[in-house]
Amino acid sequence: MQQFGVIGLSVMGKNLALNVRNHGFSVSGFSIDKPEVDALAKYEDDKLKPCYTWEEFVDSLEKPRKILVQIMAGDPVDQTIQKLIPLLDKGDIIIDGGNSNFHDTNRRYHELKKHGLHFIGMGVSGGEEGALNGPALMPGGDKEAYEEAAPILTAMAAKTEDGRACVSYIGPEGAGHYVKMVHNGMEYAIMQEISEVYDIMRKVAHKSNKEMADIFAEWDKGDLNAYLIEIASQVLRQKDDLTDDDVIDHILNVASYKGTGNWMLEDAIKLGAPITVVAEAVLARFMSKATTREGKEVVYDGEVASDLIDNLGKAMYLAQIVAYAQGFQQLTMAAKAYDWELNYPAIAQNWEAGCIIHAKTLYHIEDAYADGKQLDNLFQDPYFAGVMEKNLPALRAVVKLAAEAGVPTPSFSAALNYLESIFNPSLPANMIQAQRDYFGAHTYYRNDREGVYHTEWYEEK
Repeated sequence: MQQFGVIGLSVMGKNLALNVRNHGFSVSGFSIDKPEVDALAKYEDDKLKPCYTWEEFVDSLEKPRKILVQIMAGDPVDQTIQKLIPLLDKGDIIIDGGNSNFHDTNRRYHELKKHGLHFIGMGVSGGEEGALNGPALMPGGDKEAYEEAAPILTAMAAKTEDGRACVSYIGPEGAGHYVKMVHNGMEYAIMQEISEVYDIMRKVAHKSNKEMADIFAEWDKGDLNAYLIEIASQVLRQKDDLTDDDVIDHILNVASYKGTGNWMLEDAIKLGAPITVVAEAVLARFMSKATTREGKEVVYDGEVASDLIDNLGKAMYLAQIVAYAQGFQQLTMAAKAYDWELNYPAIAQNWEAGCIIHAKTLYHIEDAYADGKQLDNLFQDPYFAGVMEKNLPALRAVVKLAAEAGVPTPSFSAALNYLESIFNPSLPANMIQAQRDYFGAHTYYRNDREGVYHTEWYEEK
């Protein structure tokens, strides 16, 4: 009998199945797409069993069955669950490893509980390579079920530099998929920030692709050490297969998206979470599709300060931290709203290897939340407060230069505005509230006494 099962054998599912097998556990794989099963069958041995029917697959698994569903999110997951319910026994475990909306995961968790089945909604990050060699895993749902599956999940997960597995129990219901959603939103933000640095370096500093690649590679050796910084350097070095040019110069500047960034914004609006950098990153992808491209190219022939590259590195580091800070701020607000007990040091540690946003910064985030420390904002931690004080002038200088040159910096500008607002004791929202009271009698609070007030702003005629 096999110890683990995988449904859905496209590249991600197949690689996860091979990952389980490569770590010494036996695994069965099934897909409704026969060619996918045939592809897995090429690796068949005593620890890997390809299955061609639902019944063969379910019957091949030891009890309690542990089944990872790695297919497209949405209706296909519901259809798969409905197909499995009559074939499973009470106590069996279904794990959804796709990018499901956490609301769907909440619903499935409670529905399957009625059938005596355990459900885990698990975020998976790391792409195809990570799936095979070690992804970051974010399982939420039934804690008892997680403990049952933990030995296998721990073995297949990425490992940090000190050998810790990038997996831990996140929280009940859809908490795992919620954390993955926030991960993806921060990924949007950091990628947008990198694109803005690239734009300033090529249009203002007039750097070549090779020069920019070298700069990103150098940054990757220091505080900015991160997977996305590393691959930015590699992208800039890649030659085109169809021309003699660098491929980056022939990639159409339209950024696609699958929706998890949108979901993060939707819930941020519900919670009142000010995730401005993530919002601008999502909107920048919309803008990349909406722009008419009728304008003139930016031509900057002004002075380029000798410290521009240094300032860009400092600004990038601070803006990257803002992306993480906004993500963790939303997690904190969601935990209160949905009555989830989230382990923030564990979440940071889960992202320290294997996933798309893994970065040296996450070790500092883990430290910031260690020992049960409660933070309303990441910049309340001494380390991050120090980075803000040190690097804020560089971020201001970069945003100012970009504005003068006509280079849009939506995420950098949002990061600057966030930092100048989040601890500000005198934001001008009193004017907004006064106007709301004027035209709609919406009332207001005062800063000098308790209570709710309304002013008679004009005489009724």
